[in-house]
Amino acid sequence: MKLTTAYAISRFVFGAAVLAAPGPSGRLLSGEGGATPDAQAFLRGMGGREVGLGLGMLAAERSGVSLKPWLLAGVLFDSGDITGIAGAWSGLPADKRAPGIAFAGAAALAGLVILARERG
Repeated sequence: MKLTTAYAISRFVFGAAVLAAPGPSGRLLSGEGGATPDAQAFLRGMGGREVGLGLGMLAAERSGVSLKPWLLAGVLFDSGDITGIAGAWSGLPADKRAPGIAFAGAAALAGLVILARERG
């Protein structure tokens, strides 16, 4: 399996899981506050974003067009997540802060590495 395919599928699967179970996903990502109805609304948006990004990347790969715009979008999304977590730092449970930044940062870094390797 190509690295880009695995990356696209992982984004899709993460998004689908968040869409299917926003309450548990919210608790996992940000503690009890993540299970509130307003947090779940935002989580569903994030899940939809990830599903769309993963499907777009897979479609681009299948059709042979450049994945660069999709990869760049993912890096920008992940950077926004990092900014959001940093902005909410003091309100997040202590055990959710560093893992949240690390998870979003790893996704952004993976996107940057794949983007640098992408041709076309």
